[in-house]
Amino acid sequence: MNTTALTKARPAPHAGTIREAGLRDLDALTAIENQCFSMDRISRSGLRRFLAHGSCTPAGGCTLQARARILVVENGTRICGYVLLLMRRNSRIARIYSLAVAPEYRQISMARTLLACTESVAMASGRNRIRLEVREDNTAALRLYTSPRCQGSCRLAEME
Repeated sequence: MNTTALTKARPAPHAGTIREAGLRDLDALTAIENQCFSMDRISRSGLRRFLAHGSCTPAGGCTLQARARILVVENGTRICGYVLLLMRRNSRIARIYSLAVAPEYRQISMARTLLACTESVAMASGRNRIRLEVREDNTAALRLYTSPRCQGSCRLAEME
């Protein structure tokens, strides 16, 4: 899937441009991960493995069977945030494993833009639900997922 298909798949309160991540983005993804999380961070080698699990080409084409998809949001040429979406074979449920936006790019709809495209990618891959977990002390994420703007596209699943 190319960038145009991702951003046109579903209109969103738009901020930034969305595209599939590639190995060339590993440094930026690692920096954002380290900026945004003080614990439960995904390591650089972990991010590299997730990038390898997606079957995306450098030109932007992805198969529908990619197990891990990382979408990045850019402001100009700078990566401002990312979402890591996991999709198991034989499951209609996708999982947001991680979503992070660099602190200086928060409050300008970057996360909402990522969520809207994540929903489109999941639906295009045959998923009908998206599950996520949020730490109880992550008030910014809880506000995002329960905000009126998110209702209808974001659903907060009960943690099991």
